[in-house]
Amino acid sequence: MDQKSIFIAPRRYGLIFHGVALSLFATVSGLGIWQVFRVDIGPEFLIYVLLSITAAGLLPVLAYRAYALRGAYYILERDGIRLHWGLRTEDIPMSAVLWARPASDRQYLPEQSLPLPWPRWPGAILGTRRLSNGVPVEYMAADLTHMALIATAERVFAISPANLDEFMFVYQRLTELGSLTSIQGQSLYPTFLVSEIWRNRFARILLVSGIALNIILLGWVSLIIPSRDQITLSLIEEFAVPSTRLFMLPLINTSFFLVDAILGLFLYRRSETLPPPPTGRGESAIANIDRPLTQSARILAYTLWSASIVTTIFFLIAVYFIAVFG
Repeated sequence: MDQKSIFIAPRRYGLIFHGVALSLFATVSGLGIWQVFRVDIGPEFLIYVLLSITAAGLLPVLAYRAYALRGAYYILERDGIRLHWGLRTEDIPMSAVLWARPASDRQYLPEQSLPLPWPRWPGAILGTRRLSNGVPVEYMAADLTHMALIATAERVFAISPANLDEFMFVYQRLTELGSLTSIQGQSLYPTFLVSEIWRNRFARILLVSGIALNIILLGWVSLIIPSRDQITLSLIEEFAVPSTRLFMLPLINTSFFLVDAILGLFLYRRSETLPPPPTGRGESAIANIDRPLTQSARILAYTLWSASIVTTIFFLIAVYFIAVFG
């Protein structure tokens, strides 16, 4: 029997839900921005601004969770269990596993209610809760019907392999065979990527500068809009428009910044998986191929973050000319 088996999480309904939710919130954000440019400054203007910002802010969360669901998998090996969900990975040596059972089997959790994370929705049952005895339960699951529990001395992991029966069968067979060696235990969280970037001085400067310039642009526009009823977007007076239209500039710029920042994060994470340099003649040539590719990924991340700074500077220059000549 193959000593490594890969199980994916059930994806269909979760991806459909995320696709519909992304479309809905993108529409709400777009309609909110459209109304911002049509109404006068006042309570209605503020409502539409908050509505568009809230809807736009949920888009990266939904996009990340859809991405994480699309690539989620669980690996059973003779020497351990590997769990992968987005930027979260957990490697558990088989010797550290106390038991693994379907969540419907309450033999190992007598008189314990299984707390569920909140908020949760199809394809995203994620988070950490605690049992009544204080043991944490970490969820990396897509739905409740395929849920299995894996217990270690420190915590319980709740996962959802699409074929739960086969997952339990393979686990039972592997435990009967016994492990030859143990994989190295490892826990990686999304915050690991943030901390890695923060330790990189150049990356930290680029991201902090981009955020600061976005705040300056938004604050400057917020001061200009109440001070005048109309602005001109060109030197021709007939093109005068309500001053609220100026709010379009920081919104567009923030959208560019978020796209560049998120794509840069993914590219930077790819560079963190850089394989070690070859150590002998028998080393696979794949390592030599992957190394420049992953190095270029970090350069591309720097390029995207730098481009967002340059874009914001151009928007600041545009606001300056509008404020002086408009």
